[in-house]
Amino acid sequence: MNKKNMRLVFIAPASVIHTVKWVNGLVNHGFEIHLITQHTAVEPINDKVIVHQLPYSGRSGYVLNAFALNRLVSRLRPDIINVHYASGYGSLATLSRIKPYILSVWGSDVYDFPYRSFLHNWLIKTNLNRAQRIASTSYAMADHVRGILQDQREIEITPFGVNFERFTSTRTIFSNETITIGTVKRLEHRYGIDVLIKAFALARKKLLASEHEAGQRLRLLIVGDGSLSSELKAQAGQLALLDVCQFVGGVPNTEVSHYINEIDLFVVSSRIESFGVSVVEASACERPCVVSNIGGLPEVVANGRTGYVVSGESVEEFADTIISLINDPSLAKEQGQCARAFVSSKYSEQATTATMVKMLQGESHS
Repeated sequence: MNKKNMRLVFIAPASVIHTVKWVNGLVNHGFEIHLITQHTAVEPINDKVIVHQLPYSGRSGYVLNAFALNRLVSRLRPDIINVHYASGYGSLATLSRIKPYILSVWGSDVYDFPYRSFLHNWLIKTNLNRAQRIASTSYAMADHVRGILQDQREIEITPFGVNFERFTSTRTIFSNETITIGTVKRLEHRYGIDVLIKAFALARKKLLASEHEAGQRLRLLIVGDGSLSSELKAQAGQLALLDVCQFVGGVPNTEVSHYINEIDLFVVSSRIESFGVSVVEASACERPCVVSNIGGLPEVVANGRTGYVVSGESVEEFADTIISLINDPSLAKEQGQCARAFVSSKYSEQATTATMVKMLQGESHS
């Protein structure tokens, strides 16, 4: 069937920017898009996308909306159903008894949710097994899903995309009086912000001890909010960093590129990471990235060419890598330029939407 005749039902949270990017991109490829959601959109959705708001919200909505979802899908008679998140919306799809559908996993739904209890693990396996096909944003997460299911089934790779017009360099790195190390992540344990703070403190200590002029210029910028905000600020205080560390808090996606351009070296020290969208965004802004060897992060950084991949929670290795880039600004600038070229061919919104279209066209709901 020609994609211009295809009716696609997208069951996903409208409150997440990636959902909005997907539906806005796909509708421009000729699909008739119906977004079914129990969340409220926070970013503008293309007028061509037909949004269906389910009656119930919150966790209970994943149970209470089952009948409404079944009725709605039966009425729409879609050619393709794409459910997003194996936990919440995946459970709703199971309870509503709709099928067949493609289930797209995002991260916490398979990295966190299954390990809360035996019941959570059983539910995720049930939801995954019920899907006709599974899609993942990274190869690493696809392998993780295979581990949960204990089989080697084929899983489609559909990475998130970045707007390269919005995310572009507006300032050359090391062009300010200060040298800013920074990140854009939620302040949660899984993202290892505590590791970044320790690594920054160690790098600064070493530079000051060696009387390197960069020691006095070093600043730390942390953009994002989360449950560990108070704890991480206290940690910065204990390490005597409050005068050189700024916690910005959460910002809209439209402002992220501004803060990335304030950063000279972008660091992601995650303990768990499904893909690494913030790294792609920083790379698009020509920032060299230092990341942990975790999950999908090594997929979005070419080690030694666009940044560096270091051992998971090695504070010493993060600190030394930061210092090495400060000591070789020409290399850091070259890596930043290579980073944009590296990610532009794979992770632009145009490229990732084309990948999603190809995946969707391989599945027809009848």
